Amino acid sequence: MAAARRREPDPPTQLRGLAASIGRDGCPRAVLLRGEERYFREHAVELCLDAAGAAGLEVCRHDADDPEFDLTRLLGDLVATPMFASACCVLVRNASGLLKKVGREDAPLTRACKAMLAREDGSVLVVDARSLRADHALAKAIGAAGGTLLSCRKLWDTPPPWSPDPRKVELVQWILTRAREEGLRLAPDDAVYLAAATGNDLAALDAQLEKLRLGGEGALRELVGWQAGATPWRVAEDLVAGDSARALAGVEAFFASGMPPRGGGRRELNPVALAAILLAQVRALVRRSFTVAHAVAGGERFEDAARSAGVTQQAAVAGLRARLEARTPAEWETIGEDVAALERRSRTAVGVDANDFVRAALAWSLTPRRTG
Repeated sequence: MAAARRREPDPPTQLRGLAASIGRDGCPRAVLLRGEERYFREHAVELCLDAAGAAGLEVCRHDADDPEFDLTRLLGDLVATPMFASACCVLVRNASGLLKKVGREDAPLTRACKAMLAREDGSVLVVDARSLRADHALAKAIGAAGGTLLSCRKLWDTPPPWSPDPRKVELVQWILTRAREEGLRLAPDDAVYLAAATGNDLAALDAQLEKLRLGGEGALRELVGWQAGATPWRVAEDLVAGDSARALAGVEAFFASGMPPRGGGRRELNPVALAAILLAQVRALVRRSFTVAHAVAGGERFEDAARSAGVTQQAAVAGLRARLEARTPAEWETIGEDVAALERRSRTAVGVDANDFVRAALAWSLTPRRTG
């Protein structure tokens, strides 16, 4: 039997490992920073540059997004002997596009980085490449040279259906850790509010914590206004699941901030379009829930009914099961009638707006069942 794949540590743990390694062994041989969370990549770059400065290395900075970026000068810094020191630290920012293969051949930057890694003069390579694959030739070369590979992904900000406590998600735990580092006493529920109000933006959350530090911890909701956006699929999940508190906050955030852009497009802010987008998500969830609920009531196995309805991903299956356990088939039929009424209304001159979804959130709300 093949050995189980070891789970990768979360980004904060990887950053602490890099800091500990630098404190113990000094400047690393090479560091590759991958992943979309800029906050982690920035902090890793700071650690590396501080270590390079402490070691007296000549630092050569290059940024592919800089209008004055010069590839020839970068390649020269990678392969040439440093002019003002025995070794250098070459930092390459936003390098993903420069590392794409040319036909079947490695990119010139990849070849130059490999040449630098082959030198034994103590020089250091730091590459920031957000979208680089883990199996890229440069990643393999840095690993073989004893360098450090950091995966700077976004922190998980929603709990899975099988462990629904929002206080335990990575983003909330990160907020609590940063608050302690800043000398702030922040309750877990306040960290949940901070995450929901600000969104999954670590730099913005850092700024919110600084605001709390200066303004006093007791004024959390006065100091931290609601500024997070919301995705229609997340709002629809909360609406259909009967989580009225999250659904109401999500509806407000979605109609205030609009639909997040995709593929470099523009954010959708038209309330008519937003209502149509959200209604489509709600309709799909309710239709599947209604179909599977009636199939199970008729004697079909839940797993077979879910598969027939096109629900196959683990998280989606778990969410569907939780929804079906919370409501009867008759209740799903009532919600289906509400959705049909919203669809009819959306085709009239009156239309559907945020207030209609607020009313739906209240009408579909589920209160915790008392036990004992």
